[in-house]
Amino acid sequence: MSATETPIQGMGSRLKRKEDPRFIRGEGTYVDDVKLPGMLYLDIVRSPFSHARIKSIDISKALEMPGVLAVITGKDLEEAGLHWMPTLMSDQQMVLPTDRVVYYGQEVAAVLADSRYAAADAVMEVQVEYESLEAVVDPVKALQPESPLVRPDKEEKTNLIWTWEAGDEWATDRIFNEADVVVGKDLYIPRIHVASIETCGCIASFDTTSQKLTIWLTSQAPHAHRTVFSLVSGIPETKIRIISPDIGGGFGGKVPVYPGYVLATVASLQTGKPVNTAWARTPAGARRRPARPRRSCPERSGRKRESWHRTCSKSAKTTWSGPITSSASRARQSGP
Repeated sequence: MSATETPIQGMGSRLKRKEDPRFIRGEGTYVDDVKLPGMLYLDIVRSPFSHARIKSIDISKALEMPGVLAVITGKDLEEAGLHWMPTLMSDQQMVLPTDRVVYYGQEVAAVLADSRYAAADAVMEVQVEYESLEAVVDPVKALQPESPLVRPDKEEKTNLIWTWEAGDEWATDRIFNEADVVVGKDLYIPRIHVASIETCGCIASFDTTSQKLTIWLTSQAPHAHRTVFSLVSGIPETKIRIISPDIGGGFGGKVPVYPGYVLATVASLQTGKPVNTAWARTPAGARRRPARPRRSCPERSGRKRESWHRTCSKSAKTTWSGPITSSASRARQSGP
């Protein structure tokens, strides 16, 4: 091969990374690296209970703290019709609760201040009185009729709020009924959570002159996020720009639209100033703890003919489809 020929590259060829030099020099640009004039900071009060009724929220001491501009509660958002938001799974979730919390770490109130530290200090001064309620911690028991309802706002009074099926149900049942051997096994997966080096964060900036909204976001799905922000704010998608800069890891945890993002956006819309909210490591919380009962029907020769599995998972957050989700799926599989 001559010096002027381009080497053939493709599968199995080594590709030189293009982004390494600037990362090695510390020249990456993440959401929290963005600095805008007059930027305000938002921090969040979170629930210490998995399930509780909110009896009262006293924000008076927080408002007296130096640098604090406002404290936002669910009642404030309810007056503007913003206390619920759509999800990416055609459901709804609370931005801030008005009467009760349904998972540990849920957003309860938000503090807006002129510095990150002032907002964090004021969060400690928001006094919330709770009445603890029975928590739903077992996804299988959550499907029983006597289980406490996590989402009483839903029309159907059940914790089963999403079902997905795939495959040929009749053929699958027939094969199981005719099988020589049916093997059943409950597989339990412990609670898991992504641990990205960079936590979630958002900077929302609304330009009152152009009426355009720009959001710097730790987003793995910027186009879907733009749609949700448009639905919440009423601003056309053509006037919303989502900037997803360098992302310090995602693993799916930066796909959902979190309430903190909406709160920062609402604060920017109200003040006309950019608003930054970045999570600390601790509030990341737990996501889900799925249990997967599985059955398979191998032939006596040892070759597996068909498998069936039902996934029952408890989601600590209401980001996707609600706090308790259960899905059933059937799939044809073959192999040894």
